[in-house]
Amino acid sequence: MPHDHLIRGVGRRVAGSVGLRVAAVVTTGVAAEAAQRHGLSPSATCAVGRALTGSLLLATLTKGGERVTVQLVGDGPIRSITVDATDGDVRGYAANPSVPGTLKVPEVMGRHGVVNVLRDMGLRDRYQGQISLVTGEIDEDLEAYLRTSEQVPSALGCEVILGEDGAVIAAGGVLVQSLPEGDPDSVREVQHALRTGLLRQLLSSGITSPVELARKVSGLDDFEVLGEDRPVQFQCRCSRDRIDSMLGLLSSVDLDEMIADDKPAEIICNFCNTTYRVERAELERIRGPRQQN
Repeated sequence: MPHDHLIRGVGRRVAGSVGLRVAAVVTTGVAAEAAQRHGLSPSATCAVGRALTGSLLLATLTKGGERVTVQLVGDGPIRSITVDATDGDVRGYAANPSVPGTLKVPEVMGRHGVVNVLRDMGLRDRYQGQISLVTGEIDEDLEAYLRTSEQVPSALGCEVILGEDGAVIAAGGVLVQSLPEGDPDSVREVQHALRTGLLRQLLSSGITSPVELARKVSGLDDFEVLGEDRPVQFQCRCSRDRIDSMLGLLSSVDLDEMIADDKPAEIICNFCNTTYRVERAELERIRGPRQQN
């Protein structure tokens, strides 16, 4: 898989002295792995790839270790997309991974529905916001969420480029926001550039550097990268221990039914499509302590 990574920076347009915050990410490998894990159709790959990319960009607005969960629910054939992202790791899935044909993202997502964003800041501190879908383009809807729920002038663009065989050739995204002393007009100029296909042109031309994407999309003459670039990957938090813990929460009746089936139980993780087989002996071990109740 390609080396995907993310950068954050700040800069000014020298002539206008406008302060902007910029985050950019290349997600070619992330989008390709999601397509492979879930057996996504080309249309679904574009939609899920945008959601994964946009969620990673939203996660740059959190402190280290905090999670962002994004759920997009629409009236299109994909029905919903759910993504869980931290500052580097992301996972996600579609309710219907087999959207047929070569539909555009708004046709896949639909234009009527909602965007839910949950920020898990730890210590039981959570923030949840919701807006209606605006266009179904996913990146534009996440941009609208930032403007509406968090009231920050923002321009967000995400793209997934597919080859003739439906495989992911390139994917990435850029988020530009006005700093407190900045001018929102500058952000609107970036919005226009994104809506007229600038990001798609850059990715199609073979650019694989998030720094270059950030500079060309933002139009900044003076741009400073903050810290080192951060690798990003499709990474799920599921594990065999988590599966065993989940089974331990089931009632004795449910466990008895699984044991009586006399076949290994199969638990499939929605986020990464990994299948865990739990043999009867393990089910009996999980069920065992309750026999004394």
